[in-house]
Amino acid sequence: MEAAKSFIGNRVNAKGTETTGETVEKAMEPEYCEAAEPTTESEEDTKNTMDTLEALEVCKFYLENKCRFGDECKNMHEGVPVEKMVKQNKSKKKADENKTDKTKKKPPMKMAEDVIKRLQWDPMLPKEYFIIGYLDRFLGVVEENFTTFSWEDLASVDYDVLAIPQHRIQYFKYKTEKVWDKTERLDIMFGSTGSKVGIMEFMEEVDKKIKEERDNRLDDDDFDSDDEESGPSISVQVNTESDIHRISEEERSTHFIAIKISDPEIIENVTKVQKQIIGKEEILQDCCMKKGLLHITLAMVRIEGEEGVEEAKKLMRDLKPELSNILADKSKATIKIENLKSFGQRVVYADVTPAHDETFWKFANLVRTSLDNASDLVKSSNSFDYHSDYHSDYHSDYVPHLTLAKVSRPVARERRSKYIPTSYYQEFEGLRFGEQGLDNLQLCVIDSSTRYDGFYNTLAGLQFS
Repeated sequence: MEAAKSFIGNRVNAKGTETTGETVEKAMEPEYCEAAEPTTESEEDTKNTMDTLEALEVCKFYLENKCRFGDECKNMHEGVPVEKMVKQNKSKKKADENKTDKTKKKPPMKMAEDVIKRLQWDPMLPKEYFIIGYLDRFLGVVEENFTTFSWEDLASVDYDVLAIPQHRIQYFKYKTEKVWDKTERLDIMFGSTGSKVGIMEFMEEVDKKIKEERDNRLDDDDFDSDDEESGPSISVQVNTESDIHRISEEERSTHFIAIKISDPEIIENVTKVQKQIIGKEEILQDCCMKKGLLHITLAMVRIEGEEGVEEAKKLMRDLKPELSNILADKSKATIKIENLKSFGQRVVYADVTPAHDETFWKFANLVRTSLDNASDLVKSSNSFDYHSDYHSDYHSDYVPHLTLAKVSRPVARERRSKYIPTSYYQEFEGLRFGEQGLDNLQLCVIDSSTRYDGFYNTLAGLQFS
């Protein structure tokens, strides 16, 4: 109707007649249209236009957006089709939602500093099992145990202390699983990014998963009962707990003390022998000790809780002055690695021959004595004896050795043999691998993860210059 009024008004104005709203409305009244006689040409045109408009109807197909005549339709196309209105409403709603999403801020995430402080002060979190992945300017992202870092002010630490700016930290792990990751916005430590799993619950799940995997391996074990008696009582490759079975959980070793092999000549010769073995059977590659893990074990240890960890660290610090005195004569403070042997053809190892027996056994016995004098929180889990007399012919159960290869249970099942034939390495039986100085002592964690240089994660390490 409004359109008709406007149309009439425009037509009248086009003829040059002054028209008001009142005049238009009066013209629209039926009585007026019937009773009034057109007296002028403009009035007659207006009446004809009104008659035409009244005869027209709004096209119902247009309103349903189905009219096929378009502009040629004889009915009026007024209003907005239903479908167009729905589309417009949807478009407007979607635009509003997009605008809301863009303006909505993500919840703030706890920083690496917060995680560090919690690990330092929360007694419920065993920090020796937490690992930091940080960005090294030359090596990329590397991992290191949390306890090896110094969190003092960077300007106050010595050059030989591992300390990093906190902005280089990329993630934190509990054993093998991430609990905080900067790039992924993952925060299980505090739940600041919406994680529904708490850190304590998450740690229990990880421990349960590791235990189930270990138990599954033990359940599938097809080794004879003499598997543990074929070699020395000390675990040959302590990196995996599955190597020590038929031991109750309360007595299982959690750490070990060892000398890290760092001599390049020894590492090169070990690699040469391992390549020879792998050349005979490629599957044995998984059984060869990685060059970053090469070590000589001195003692197996079980540490209980955070207090035990702190006591073990202190034990290592207290050992350094006495061990330094024992190793004062550098010509005597070396060991020779030579000759290849095996424990029941299951473990291939090289002999360790001290350059000076008394120096080596004093060194080893001091480590054991310190463990024996420690509290129940730091227990020696060795089932072997050292030499009681440095110069006697007393046979010790402990055989110092450097492991090159050991057949793991999964590989033994796959190849249907747990033995490495002597012929695989026979040509190297008399090989002299090299000399290693007694220049370090490491308190290592029995875990599947390693630190930045490929060695085991350590709670403490001593260097003897």
